[in-house]
Amino acid sequence: MDPTQIEIMGQWFEFCYDAGVHLEPATEMGQKIVDAYSSPKRHYHTLEHISHCFFVYDQIPDVIEEDNDLRFAIWFHDFVYDPKLESNESQSAEIAYRWLQKLDIANPVHVQELIRSTADYLRPPQGGFAYRILHDVDLAILASEDEIYRRYEKGIREEYEHLSDQEFFPARKKFLHGLLERRPLFALEAFEHQWERKARLNIRQELKRIEKVEILPPTTEK
Repeated sequence: MDPTQIEIMGQWFEFCYDAGVHLEPATEMGQKIVDAYSSPKRHYHTLEHISHCFFVYDQIPDVIEEDNDLRFAIWFHDFVYDPKLESNESQSAEIAYRWLQKLDIANPVHVQELIRSTADYLRPPQGGFAYRILHDVDLAILASEDEIYRRYEKGIREEYEHLSDQEFFPARKKFLHGLLERRPLFALEAFEHQWERKARLNIRQELKRIEKVEILPPTTEK
């Protein structure tokens, strides 16, 4: 593991200790987490993304009764990530559920439902406070500074490298326009006030860049 991975996984072991997870299962699952999020096919949905989620989460001043459930949901929400599949969230949720149920830790059903809720960000979160938190934490990247947003934008395109420009950019435009149609974009009032304007600006700027992409028609064999 590189220094960044070591630092992030230190957070994992500290959290597992506080949550009552013994060292052996924590180590076993920790290695699986490293392997999953460090896949060479991942360019945005990495351990760095998980670290950023926790950075945002730890800024929330409210006392969160479902803290352990939310933290487990953040760790596992992109455990399975294959852009060619539509079952990433459900598979990730199932892995978290089985592991937590076996250890009798946290609320496996709640964690499972939280992870499943991340499958659709074109609708407001359907649930209580914990669902709104996870929603905003995962979407916080949209309000990042320009350079970070461009890295996010580039990482998403690289993860969908199996799609041609003709396939990727229209779908990306549709998703971004769907986000802009949501008002507000962020579910928590504090994050809406802090991030809404910047996130919408970033999205509009990305749409402008997409419009400039020269999408050539597919070549035909003679």
